[in-house]
Amino acid sequence: MILLPIVYFSYQTIERANANKPEGYKWPSLSDYKLMIVTTLLFMIIENSADYFFTPMFEKVCREQVDLEVRKVRSKKAIKNIYKGFYFIGTTTFAYMVLKGSYIMPPLLGGDDSFYDHFTHYPYWEHPKYYTEFYMTCMGYNMAGLLQELFFEDKGRNDYLEMLLHHVITVYLVVFGYATNIFMGAPVILVHNASDALICFVRTINESKYYAKNPIIFFPALFIWVYMRCITFPQLLYAVIFYTNHVYMPPLLMPLFRLCLCCLQCLHFYWTFLLFKIIYNFFFKGVADDLINKNKISSAEVSATVLKKQL
Repeated sequence: MILLPIVYFSYQTIERANANKPEGYKWPSLSDYKLMIVTTLLFMIIENSADYFFTPMFEKVCREQVDLEVRKVRSKKAIKNIYKGFYFIGTTTFAYMVLKGSYIMPPLLGGDDSFYDHFTHYPYWEHPKYYTEFYMTCMGYNMAGLLQELFFEDKGRNDYLEMLLHHVITVYLVVFGYATNIFMGAPVILVHNASDALICFVRTINESKYYAKNPIIFFPALFIWVYMRCITFPQLLYAVIFYTNHVYMPPLLMPLFRLCLCCLQCLHFYWTFLLFKIIYNFFFKGVADDLINKNKISSAEVSATVLKKQL
C-alpha cells in the first residue's frame, strides 16, 4: 500500500518540476524508456539462452550426480547466478565510470565528494554522460527479472511470491528514482550491484563439485558485502534522512522514500547475519549446507556448503 501514495506524490513532483524547468533542460521523459524495452528483451533472451545451452553443460560438473532432478535444479541455479554475476560486474563498472567525477560520489566509492550533496542542484542537476543509458540498462534487467518470474519461473517454488514481490518493488523503486530525477538512485544501484557480484559466483561454485574451494571467494565476497551494505549504505541512508528537502517535493514523499530505504537497511543487516551464521554453523556445529527440496530453491540461502571442508 505504501507504493500508491509514493506514485501519487511522485507524479506531483514531476508535474511541478516540468512546469518550472529551465529552457533546454532535459527532464526524464517517456521516450527514454524505449531503451529499457530493448534491454528488457535483450536480458530475457540472454538469460533463457544461457539456461537452455549451458545448464546441460554444467550438469557434468554439478555436485549432485545421483538424483537427476536435484542435479537439474542445482545446475539451473548455477547458470542463473553466472548470468547475474556478470551483469552485476558489468553494471558496477558502468556505474563507477558514469558517477566517478560527479559531486555525489564519496571517497567510500572512489570519489572525492559526498552523499550529503545529493540534493545540491535538485531538481535540475546536470546528468553525467551515459546516465540515461546506465539507468535504462538496470531498469531493463529488473523488468526482465519481473517478467521472467511471471511467465517462465516455476510457480511452485517455496519462495515464488517472495521473489515476485521483490521484483515488483525493485522495478518500482528504479523507475521512481529515474522519473523523479533523484540522483541518489544511481549510487543505491551501485552499492547493491557491487555487493551482489561475488555472492553470485559463490552460489555458482557451491553448486559444482568444486564447492570445497568456495572459501577462496566467499571471504572476499563477504568483505565487499559488509563494506557496501553495512558501512556505505548506512551513510547513504543518513544523507537521505537528514540532507533531503526540496520545495518541489510534497511533504510526505521523502519520508515514505526514507521508510523504504530504512526497511531495506534492516534487510541488509538480516542477510549479513545469515552470512555470518553460515560461518558459525560450520566452525561450531560442523554444518554449513543448504537444503534443496527437489524442484524448490530457497532465496534465503546465500550459499550452500560454503565451508564444506576445514580451511
